[in-house]
Amino acid sequence: MLSDAPRKHKTIHQRVAATLRDRIAKGIYPEDEMMPTELSLSAEFDVSRHTMREALKTLVLEGLIERSPGRGTVISSRSALEGAWGIKSLEELIGEFVASDVTVIYKGPVQAKKHMHAAKVFGLRRTDTLFQLKRVMGHNQAPAVVNTLYTLMKYARRLPEEMIGYKPLIALIEEYCKVQPTRARQVASAMGADSTAAKLLGVRVGTPLLVLRRIFLNSENEPLQLTELICRPDRYQQSVDFMRANSLDRRNGR
Repeated sequence: MLSDAPRKHKTIHQRVAATLRDRIAKGIYPEDEMMPTELSLSAEFDVSRHTMREALKTLVLEGLIERSPGRGTVISSRSALEGAWGIKSLEELIGEFVASDVTVIYKGPVQAKKHMHAAKVFGLRRTDTLFQLKRVMGHNQAPAVVNTLYTLMKYARRLPEEMIGYKPLIALIEEYCKVQPTRARQVASAMGADSTAAKLLGVRVGTPLLVLRRIFLNSENEPLQLTELICRPDRYQQSVDFMRANSLDRRNGR
């Protein structure tokens, strides 16, 4: 049950939206099916109709749901990977791929000496061990992104094994390890597809690909997760909105 009392880190509608987003990701609300009514959701979460409308508006902007008068709210069948994905907040970045098909290639410990670029981010020695998750994401059996994630073993050991790969890893770390990401740093670049990426993404060797590298950090500036995404530009686009801080504060009622 949620209260309408303001919180320091998230507004009420942001927390409601996060819960609904998680339900969509888990298939609790399947694609092309109706969501519960705004009135019933307001009662379930114990929030005002206005708060629930704001939460649903967030999911509309993310492309996860569609709303129309007389029809109600329907879970969108289109994946965020099919078009431009607008990102305005850390929450939206974390939930970026909730609507995508996922094939897990590997999840488990790896030797730091074989992944020194990741070991350097976490300040590990060559003899240390990292946790790696590697997967391919797309929509309707059309691969769009090769996603490789790294985190510390102390976090990975506390996560439910069956959820790893199918729910955002950083969200699992926050929930089960009680550490909160407060910012993410992203660097974008490009590469020609090597033989591995070409095979996984269904392109020719040398095909131009978009590369995104992200580091999620906590309030102490400690890295929680390193994410590397190798993307087919024809199947994945990302748009980022830059907004004035005081504008965001007014929008969130601060």
